[in-house]
Amino acid sequence: MSFQAVRKLAEMDLQNKKVLIRVDINVPIQDGVVGDTTRVERIIPSLETIIDKGGHPVIISHLGRPKGKRLEELSLIQLVKPLENLLGKSVQFQPEIGIPDFSAAGLYSKSATLLENVRYYPGESTNDPDFVNLLAQWGEIYCNDAFSASHRNHASIVGLANKLPACAGKLLQVEINNIEGILGSDVGPSTAIIGGAKISTKLALLANLTKKVDNLLVGGAMANTILLAQGHDIGNSLVEKDYLDTALVFLQEADKNSCQVYLPSDFQIAPDIRHGSSHIAEIDDNLNGMGIYDLGPKSINRFAKVLDQSKKVLWNGPLGAFEFVPFDQSTNQLGKTLAERTKEDRAISLIGGGDTIAALAKGGLLDYMSFVSTAGGAFIEYMEGKELPGIVALQN
Repeated sequence: MSFQAVRKLAEMDLQNKKVLIRVDINVPIQDGVVGDTTRVERIIPSLETIIDKGGHPVIISHLGRPKGKRLEELSLIQLVKPLENLLGKSVQFQPEIGIPDFSAAGLYSKSATLLENVRYYPGESTNDPDFVNLLAQWGEIYCNDAFSASHRNHASIVGLANKLPACAGKLLQVEINNIEGILGSDVGPSTAIIGGAKISTKLALLANLTKKVDNLLVGGAMANTILLAQGHDIGNSLVEKDYLDTALVFLQEADKNSCQVYLPSDFQIAPDIRHGSSHIAEIDDNLNGMGIYDLGPKSINRFAKVLDQSKKVLWNGPLGAFEFVPFDQSTNQLGKTLAERTKEDRAISLIGGGDTIAALAKGGLLDYMSFVSTAGGAFIEYMEGKELPGIVALQN
């Protein structure tokens, strides 16, 4: 059964129904103030659909990783006002996910209900049947609108989908349709930009992409492991020495699949990441204990030329230590190149992962990309070709 055959929220009879909707409003909060409301904004269409069709949304989400403990700074009560402001309707907060007292006045008196952080409860992460049954008492229909959490085999993701009549929310549809639409399009040449700190977390992604794209641009600290495996000096740079042999196997797989892998040939180096002074080193230079923190100008230009010829681009992971100037140059410059091509309809672009979004948002580039997925781990696993438990549960 394909995702297209999964029941959709708009197809359900919601009149006078309480709809348990799993969303992801795991947003940055500092001193009770939400720093970025993007994830909240994206769930509003599903909530409006439920309300417009005569239903009552009962919102389930997590915030942070309390690991079954009740931490005040991770309470979802902090999301009530942002939800009300964006929805334009009143939201009732339930501080306990206990057995609902349907005789209580005002239990569902407001336009929507927000349950407390579902990860306060150990039964969530273990998909405990008793906790699933408890959650199920709060609604009559289940809607998954949290693509970013659908790689978790949790009670609110898998358990409820198997317990209640289930459907896919609007944001979940948007995420999968855009990812599938861009990846499945036959335009080319196609390129993937893959960065980040650890090659170990993205080996399956890299291997799968060699079968799907023409070019792989690899940067960030994960490129260091490949360069060291090839015998290059990387100084005191971050590296995963346990994966040197695996890195060489990856290069062989890419060659077998006719996927061209591009690695940095020059770098910005410094004594440490917080050191204000940096200089450029070539690939065969002796780094004298220095660390690699970004691509050098020659590598940036070489990567940019590949992007200039690409008609489809996937990007996951920043290419340098973008949080620290001047090590944000490769991410910024290549981000501008891709944004320009996308804006001029010369390429379609798919961006995914929290760090990637933060890096491109810093340069004001996100609005120019074809589609930006707010998912992190789920995005990577989907790109790896894995089946996500939350999606499988809806298909079943």
